[in-house]
Amino acid sequence: MNTHKYDDLADFINEETDFFWDYIKDDLPEYPTEALIDIMVGLGLYVNKKLACEIAKRDDAVFYLRKLLQYGKHWRDNGPGSGWSPLHAIHILALIKSTEAFELLLDIIRYHEDDLSDWVTEDAASLLVAFGEDFIEPIKDFTNDETLETFARSAATSALAALGKKFPHHQNDIKKHLTELLKTTHDGTFAGLVAHDLASFHDPSVIPDIRRAFEDGIIDDPYIPEDEVVAAINGVFSDMDARDFKRNTADPLNHFSRENIEHLHMINYEEDDGDEEDEDDGEFEDEIDSVLKDDYSEPAMEEIKPKEKKIGRNELCPCGSGKKYKKCCMGKEKS
Repeated sequence: MNTHKYDDLADFINEETDFFWDYIKDDLPEYPTEALIDIMVGLGLYVNKKLACEIAKRDDAVFYLRKLLQYGKHWRDNGPGSGWSPLHAIHILALIKSTEAFELLLDIIRYHEDDLSDWVTEDAASLLVAFGEDFIEPIKDFTNDETLETFARSAATSALAALGKKFPHHQNDIKKHLTELLKTTHDGTFAGLVAHDLASFHDPSVIPDIRRAFEDGIIDDPYIPEDEVVAAINGVFSDMDARDFKRNTADPLNHFSRENIEHLHMINYEEDDGDEEDEDDGEFEDEIDSVLKDDYSEPAMEEIKPKEKKIGRNELCPCGSGKKYKKCCMGKEKS
């Protein structure tokens, strides 16, 4: 299998969007950045690695990504791009890895936590880790902000824990920082999450500080029991720690992989497709009921006629132009 072609998502793009990938893919380097962003929005969910990388390498990419992220309608399911564009944008910021891109990503995590929802806890840490060890200090500064929403702040502490394991020469400094957060926070849930991050280092020296946090009521005990934290430090949940580390150090480009897009398509759209089929079945049953009520009268039977095969709106136009039917001859036959 040609992996690169497989990741082009050409079948999804042709079927689900107004674009035909083969017609635009070779010309991407010629498009201005603003046009690439418009294509990304138009593709909705189905943005592939090639387009993401082409945007990421542009000098003015952050400028246009900022404009996209600041436009409220892009965050709505019924807006441009069906709400996917901001998620693509933050992953592209992590591909760019500049200070400007980092600061914009922090702003999005800070001010759009509700919009990002589960993406904060699932992906935000890995996006911060992708910027590398040079950004450890700014991430630490971010975690010091008590005004941040709990899970947005926790994503940053999880990023620090992952960076400490990825770059061991920073590990002691990061453990010291997390321990200080544990001692000073007034958020019991956040304290429990910090304790979890500390436990992932499997360093028994942090146990006294964690026990003290439980004794002083700093950690919300129902949220994360003390015995589980100590067990984690002793390596009982090492498999879980390994999975967390893998997730928190994932390549941002994986967001645009075939595997991920297929998964997101399945959980967001396949059920809807089934609903549409059910609706069609219901219409057919209504026609049958109408016939039965009329005792198979001839007029009623005449109402049920084989439907002519229709050209799908998103299919290639039969005129041979290479465009989609809805963008070419659709509606012109009647005129």
